[in-house]
Amino acid sequence: MHQLKHIKAVIFDWAGTIIDYGCMAPAQVFIEVFRANDICLSMDEARGPMGLAKKDHVRELFRLDTIQKQWISEYGRIPSEDDINVIYEYLEPALAALVADYCEPIPGSIVLINSLKAQGIKVGSTTGYVAGMMKNILPVTSAAGLGPDSVVNSSEVPAGRPLPWMIYRNCEKMNVFPLSQVVKIGDTVADIQEGINAGTWTIGLTKSGNEIGLSQAEAENADFVWLEEKIALAGRKLLNAGADYVAEGVWDCWPILEEIDERIEAGFKK
Repeated sequence: MHQLKHIKAVIFDWAGTIIDYGCMAPAQVFIEVFRANDICLSMDEARGPMGLAKKDHVRELFRLDTIQKQWISEYGRIPSEDDINVIYEYLEPALAALVADYCEPIPGSIVLINSLKAQGIKVGSTTGYVAGMMKNILPVTSAAGLGPDSVVNSSEVPAGRPLPWMIYRNCEKMNVFPLSQVVKIGDTVADIQEGINAGTWTIGLTKSGNEIGLSQAEAENADFVWLEEKIALAGRKLLNAGADYVAEGVWDCWPILEEIDERIEAGFKK
């Protein structure tokens, strides 16, 4: 493991990146909350806007034709901002209650974060979760040995992903600049867009994240050929979104960080 000479900080997403293999908690809650309001939401639909702040996620779901048609049929009107607020009022406490059960660190996350810290590199984090959700996550992850230097959630900034404010807030808190020597790691298109908009290097994660949407046990028992095709498809999606690199999970990221470090040394600019 080489010394990273030029990377000053690495900023991680949470669910699907360093905890909650497969990003299971939010997808499950979105489906249950819409079902409670007599709307059928598929797993693929629920996962589509993942990575956004959760209220923005609700807003994007209401833009789907399938959801709008169901809402009109059920309630006799096109869904409004008031309806978005009603769904979110169901969602926030439901997700806050569930997230503590989905805090298992993803394999490699603790090792990677501790290795970065051992080299004096700051470790930040951003999330679509709000403060009330993170309040239930952080004691569990801290007890497990997972401890970024900085945590910024979507309720701390004027707007969440794809806007760069959470990354900027992390860098301010950690006293890190320039952004061209920072790396963002996440498993959604919104994560990649957040990093691009902030001016960081970006690594997109496939196998552990929302794009595949399998728990660790499901991934380990999936058909190999089928899973490889899914991983390749997820990788293409994240690269098409602008990711500098893709990896299956945080366990594969150190060699990529070494390559980024070498490119910074060679004068490559973001």
